[in-house]
Amino acid sequence: MAQGGKRIIDYPRWGKGGVRRWIPSFRLVATVFLAFLMLVTGGAWAVYAAIPIPPMNESVTQQHLTVVDRNGVVLGRRGPEIRQDVPLSKVPVQVQNAFLSAEDRTYWSGSAISITGTARAMLNDLGGGDTQGGSTITQQYVKNAYLTDERSLSRKIKEAVIAMKISDKQSKAEILQGYLNTVYFGRGASGVQMAARAWFAKDIDQLTVAQGAVLAALVNAPSYFETAQKDPQAMAKLKGRWSYVLDGLVTMGKLSKAERDAQRFPTLAPWPRPSSEQDGQYPYLVDAAVAEAQSKTGLSREQLVTGGYTIKTTFDAKMQDQAAAAVQSQITDQLDPAKRDVDKYVHTSIATVVPGDGAVRVLYGGDDYAKQAFNAAWQGTLSPGSSFKTFALAAYLQAGGALEDTFDGDSPYRVAGSNTQIPNEGGQSYGDVSVQYALNQSINTVFVELGEKIGMSKVADAARAAGIPVDAKSQNVPALPLGVVSTNPEQMAGAYATFAAHGRQADSYTVAAVEQGARTVYAHQSQVRQAFTADVADQVTQALQDVVVEGSGAGAALPDGRDVAGKTGTTDLPGDGTKLGSAWFVGYTPGLSTAVAVWGQRDDGSLTAINGMAGKTVGGGALAAPLWSAYMSKAVAGTPARAFSGEAAGAGVG
Repeated sequence: MAQGGKRIIDYPRWGKGGVRRWIPSFRLVATVFLAFLMLVTGGAWAVYAAIPIPPMNESVTQQHLTVVDRNGVVLGRRGPEIRQDVPLSKVPVQVQNAFLSAEDRTYWSGSAISITGTARAMLNDLGGGDTQGGSTITQQYVKNAYLTDERSLSRKIKEAVIAMKISDKQSKAEILQGYLNTVYFGRGASGVQMAARAWFAKDIDQLTVAQGAVLAALVNAPSYFETAQKDPQAMAKLKGRWSYVLDGLVTMGKLSKAERDAQRFPTLAPWPRPSSEQDGQYPYLVDAAVAEAQSKTGLSREQLVTGGYTIKTTFDAKMQDQAAAAVQSQITDQLDPAKRDVDKYVHTSIATVVPGDGAVRVLYGGDDYAKQAFNAAWQGTLSPGSSFKTFALAAYLQAGGALEDTFDGDSPYRVAGSNTQIPNEGGQSYGDVSVQYALNQSINTVFVELGEKIGMSKVADAARAAGIPVDAKSQNVPALPLGVVSTNPEQMAGAYATFAAHGRQADSYTVAAVEQGARTVYAHQSQVRQAFTADVADQVTQALQDVVVEGSGAGAALPDGRDVAGKTGTTDLPGDGTKLGSAWFVGYTPGLSTAVAVWGQRDDGSLTAINGMAGKTVGGGALAAPLWSAYMSKAVAGTPARAFSGEAAGAGVG
């Protein structure tokens, strides 16, 4: 196009011939370059101007996680709920240097953003690769305090722009102080002050360079390194990262080679650390709730404990205390490890579930969280012994059998087509007996024959329907009705709750809701299904009531005479059948289903016999049933006594 006889863009070149006509002039090249530069610069300034510094994240000002029971009682807090921001002057210079060595060695002289690191992270995020490092401390501070962990191109751009703006408004010292007070270190600790307490039981100003290097190393993978004291592989990686930090201090001129060589990896504080909050039962409940909240919400533990969340649980703090008190009076106070070696290895767990809903009220898995954080009520596995016979009974009734039917109760039972013989306890023979009598006296041979008659797969199916997982390997084993499966008290309490609820099965749960401020992140909705007909379930309940009135479960009767249904269980360790491994009682009222287990376990995790523990005769009826009664009599005290003939209302009482 021409203007006044001349073209605005002289290309192809006017008045030139041949190849020169197509070679752009220097003026044209320079003009185009300048135009492109202005476009890019203008676009960058437009992006820069369009992205404001947002308010600081609520997670920075309200970090802690709160876990409450069903009545609002605070069970515990995780994260820096007693957050104490510290001035940079309180952080030893060498500890500051350790963080710079780990994360940004040119911090004091470098830019607020790492162009290469940011570009690499952007390209990696677009390609869906693993999270990339390379961000400066300023960028990390911006991400922690102003943004989220979202992996996207837009988030990376915002991070870079806000980092530049923050660096214009705050000094390097202010930014480093903000970073050190917001970074996460695992063990529920955000900020260097809480990290120093969590990892070394000291204030930050008391840390040595070696301890500071550990904190700096943790930032790389805090949740993973949290397991270091129990996981040799994690510990090896933590020590490797620690060495990297110290070597960096030498490179930076902050530590001499001789000083570096003198450093030794410091002793970490025990975790969970003993403190007033770690005492009692509630930390067990907090752990269970956090684990379930992670599963149900998709949030990581780190996000939960640093995001200002509240977990509303189904637990009842008062009932948990009652369970602990019952174990103390019935078991712990009667143990004398100095007198009896067996008493050193006794463990007890209790779980209570609401029939028809699945809400877990109690998970007692140990009496001292500081010494044993593992909660066997839901994390462990044991054989339930004869308490599993209830599922064989349900399967038999489903198949058209009746409680009045008779079987041969003599010992042993010889499995057809094999050399396997299954005895009764003590080898006792009973002659022909009814199914009800066999249940009352827990006669093994009857339930093995009963299972063989209907097919063991039906026994396995009944257990699964109630809520007990049975693997394919176990479902055809002749001894299946005797409980040769792995389960735990929570599962057993939930499964028996199915019968209390007239055959309605609901999966057990501990988290009712997860909230963040006024926002509900998750709310539980029970999925109830009819696993058994009401008639079959009520026949099971009738049979189990008779076990308490006339049979081996008499010790579980409640002082106020209210309806109780349940079954004892014992397991033997491998050998001649004389070494008792565990004692169970699983039973229910119309409103609460509870499983109690007592067993022997050495410190290395191996099972050991509990014969003669506390100088007692040991068994499901003699040991577990009285413990069940002692606890449940308190749990239902003051609530209306309801009969099994009425619907189990799932109110957690009676």
